[in-house]
Amino acid sequence: MRTDARFFDGEIARDHAVSLELVPDGLAIGGPEVTPRVWSLAGLAAVAPMRAGYPLRLSHEAFPGARLVITQESFARELVRLVPHLAGGPNLKRAGRLAAIIGASALAAIAVLYLTLSYAPQSLAFILPDSWRKNLGDQVEASFAGDGKLCATSSSNALLRTLSARLMEDNPDAPPFELKVYDLSMLNAFALPGGRIVMTRKLIDAARSADEVAGVLAHEIGHVQHRHAEAQLIRAMGIELLLQIVSGGGDSISGFAGLLAILRFSRDAEREADSYAQDMLVKAAIDPTGLKRFFEELKKLEGKGDSGGLFGTMTDIMSTHPVTDERIDAIKPLPQGVTARPTLNDTDWAGLRKICG
Repeated sequence: MRTDARFFDGEIARDHAVSLELVPDGLAIGGPEVTPRVWSLAGLAAVAPMRAGYPLRLSHEAFPGARLVITQESFARELVRLVPHLAGGPNLKRAGRLAAIIGASALAAIAVLYLTLSYAPQSLAFILPDSWRKNLGDQVEASFAGDGKLCATSSSNALLRTLSARLMEDNPDAPPFELKVYDLSMLNAFALPGGRIVMTRKLIDAARSADEVAGVLAHEIGHVQHRHAEAQLIRAMGIELLLQIVSGGGDSISGFAGLLAILRFSRDAEREADSYAQDMLVKAAIDPTGLKRFFEELKKLEGKGDSGGLFGTMTDIMSTHPVTDERIDAIKPLPQGVTARPTLNDTDWAGLRKICG
């Protein structure tokens, strides 16, 4: 099928008289002043949908700026029959290619984000301004504590200062931190952003010696040293963004369950904190087996359910700091030649156990 048409090559303003022919490969265009070419049917686009009494004006994705004007209605109708999207319908092939491009781009973005979430948070945690870390810590602590009673802080309580100072002995490179004790219904301890550590009254009650409390505190100081809380918060916010990309929505990380997700560190982070605690306790001449005994008691009670006693909420600490045999075995006693010194005297230990009244 043939017809005459007008052709604009997009390079000069003047149009050219051409002949058109429907061929197996598409639409063949030729003329005295036009180099022969074929426009594929899939690449055709209507400048405006076809209307009776008006010429059909076409463009092509492979030739930006070029235009083809068809005045013969029968030819135009046959062309629209072969290429329905010229009548205003969707270009399925083009839409398929566009969808494939969008899909590939989205997958690439998700892959980049996943790799970023896997490796970048720990590095980003060390470049966060201190003011940001403090604000993050304030928000997480406020959400975490809720209506719980703040019993004491190391900035205002002599016993907590003594305990903190005891761990800092011969550990000049230890990070600055503030210890806070809350009267909450859970047995746990957390390192929060901004160099603060929260310990619950139930954890102190469950400990059988000051060495056990010191071991837990040294472990949390290890999290502060490595900024695991900041890294986990960055990772959690990134995961929320990733979920929104994948699902088009996603719930915000909020509420207590969300906080526990933020404060649940990876096994590598827990091992790093354990290793730091071991070194800190040895330098301070505090027996690391106190931490080992505490972990062993938690491991022994794991899976026994709610006892209704001090360890009735033991699952709180197991969910955020899962204790494994590997972690327990990695804790070693003081080296030969190092004599253990008490973490606290009997009077201070008795006072610490009554810190919440």
